[in-house]
Amino acid sequence: MTLQQYRYIVEISKHNSISKAAAALYVTQPTISKAVQEMENELGITILDRTNKGVVFTKQGMELLFYAKMLLEQEESVVYHFNKQKTMNLTKFSISSQHYGFAIEAASNLMNYLDGRKYQLTIREGKATEVISDVCANRSILGVLSLTDLNKDFFEHCFISNSLIFTPLVSLRQHVFLRKEHPLAHLKSITLEQLMDYPYLTYQQNDVLLHFAEEAINLDNINKILYLEDRGAMNNILSNTNGYNIGTGCIVKNYMNPNIISIPLEGSNLIQVGFVKRDDIFLSEELLTYIDFLTKSLIESAPKNL
Repeated sequence: MTLQQYRYIVEISKHNSISKAAAALYVTQPTISKAVQEMENELGITILDRTNKGVVFTKQGMELLFYAKMLLEQEESVVYHFNKQKTMNLTKFSISSQHYGFAIEAASNLMNYLDGRKYQLTIREGKATEVISDVCANRSILGVLSLTDLNKDFFEHCFISNSLIFTPLVSLRQHVFLRKEHPLAHLKSITLEQLMDYPYLTYQQNDVLLHFAEEAINLDNINKILYLEDRGAMNNILSNTNGYNIGTGCIVKNYMNPNIISIPLEGSNLIQVGFVKRDDIFLSEELLTYIDFLTKSLIESAPKNL
């Protein structure tokens, strides 16, 4: 086996697709497919399962992925040892998060904190399952996500089975996000029944865990649904239509449209916002600083009507 074959494996894990991995590495798809098959033959294992949604690592494939990343990190260490001038003082890591303004504000504050230093930061936004997947596969060192009363047991089981640790930072009650001109904007609290005639905006389309969505709302009872993948689109549509979204209620200044407000949801569930990491990972000073910024942003943007 070669280091190049290991690079192919790691790149596949980033995209869950052989074709996308090939495009990212500027090689052909058959080249990577052949390399994977050669590794499977040499090791006597199956590395990937092919599905209609892409490729999925088998249990043995995940174990191989762990060693592949470890070997490539050792290669980087050798390069660093003999070429320190190019890599000295470089801060490099990835963070995944659900679509939260406070996570982005914390990243901006971290950039200011690192001003004058060399860094390569990656911020990934996605659904809760994608955040967990990123941390499991080591695509991200840290994942920012929320648990609700309805999905907490499920996700805690997921954390245990994947050797992950979830650390809660704040507990919030669910709120309704809507624009200031919304017909319900004058209310001190809102019920789900009052929202029935208005479009519901959510990030949850194509999530295999629809019933464990961060909003913890039964989509079967909603007549109008708009699925989104982009936080900017969510902000724009919320501020210009009578649509609504359910979430933490945090209003992050400069990172959300000022025309958006949040109102408590009656009979709402508790939301725990925190971060998840692998239990074998130690957080660097920079990541601990990010968590401090994240906590500060959460506290400052949290609803005052709890």
